[in-house]
Amino acid sequence: MAAGPRSLAPDLDHRLHPELDERARQLPAMEKAIAYRLQFLKSLIDPDPRHHRDLIDELLRADIPLQTLAIHLLCPIATELGNYWCSDDADFMQVAVASTRLSNVVNHLTHAGPQPLLPPSAKRILLAHSQGTRHTLGVTLVRMCFRDLGWVVDGGADLEIGDPMYMRLSSKPYHLLGLSIGQLEEAQDCTEAINRSRQDSVTRSTRIAIGGAAVLAHPQEFHHTGADIVASSALDVIRLAEHATG
Repeated sequence: MAAGPRSLAPDLDHRLHPELDERARQLPAMEKAIAYRLQFLKSLIDPDPRHHRDLIDELLRADIPLQTLAIHLLCPIATELGNYWCSDDADFMQVAVASTRLSNVVNHLTHAGPQPLLPPSAKRILLAHSQGTRHTLGVTLVRMCFRDLGWVVDGGADLEIGDPMYMRLSSKPYHLLGLSIGQLEEAQDCTEAINRSRQDSVTRSTRIAIGGAAVLAHPQEFHHTGADIVASSALDVIRLAEHATG
């Protein structure tokens, strides 16, 4: 690569309020998604599980595109829950239960409704995560966004970086490989995975993006891994899709 990786690293304000970003403001039904934030957060923490279950049905009826829900509702809520954990605004069990509920909501929204029939010309992405990734919510959100954008999405929360991933890469061409890295100590493993992924002739034109908890916390430590894009927020999903073959 002639140039270094494109680094996309919004600050905390942009993760909590992606509407501050010009590109995010272009997503359809943005205002409708934002209007659910407070109600959604309260329902996740509420001891009564019926509230967040009812909200799932309401979100489905609201007919908000999945990528808009991911960028303007689900990701800000996930960031807020992380803030609760760090600032002790909620106890361990509250945050743990809320995080589990959020993952269930994302999975439900991802699989609700008819799955689109994609043309053979649709772009393809393979998603995988490192062994040290403790939470795969981010991977699931990325999967949801790309499917909503009309991509064929393989892998995800159930695919770990390793031989099964390399076998998939060599079996068919992908426009993009997305790797989620959970621990800073896995930076070298990330570099090795990227190098190995580029060895096959099928994958030499595949662009590689990395993200995840470790990349979010220490982006500078991943700039020399060989990735094309070092991503630090779900909003980057939109940019990845736009630049995947650029």
